[in-house]
Amino acid sequence: MPMHKPSHPGRILRQRLIEDEDGQKINSVATVAEQIGCHRNTLNRVINGSASLTPDMALALELIGAGKAEFWLAMQASYDLFQLRQARSAA
Repeated sequence: MPMHKPSHPGRILRQRLIEDEDGQKINSVATVAEQIGCHRNTLNRVINGSASLTPDMALALELIGAGKAEFWLAMQASYDLFQLRQARSAA
């Protein structure tokens, strides 16, 4: 049974904390990065899907009220597993 491609957690993070559904800015990347205690370049890579959301970042998101750490980690794990399956089936 084919599995749908899960969203990278950074995409959801962008929609919740950086931009609304219409693409209007809610917060800057720098502001959110400061709130969760990471460098803005790190957060930028996550929201652009080029870096993984770490357990440390997931907990920081929970602490600012952006959802449970388990939610973020499960989303990252689903994304990573899908990518691995795709890579292995292509090999």
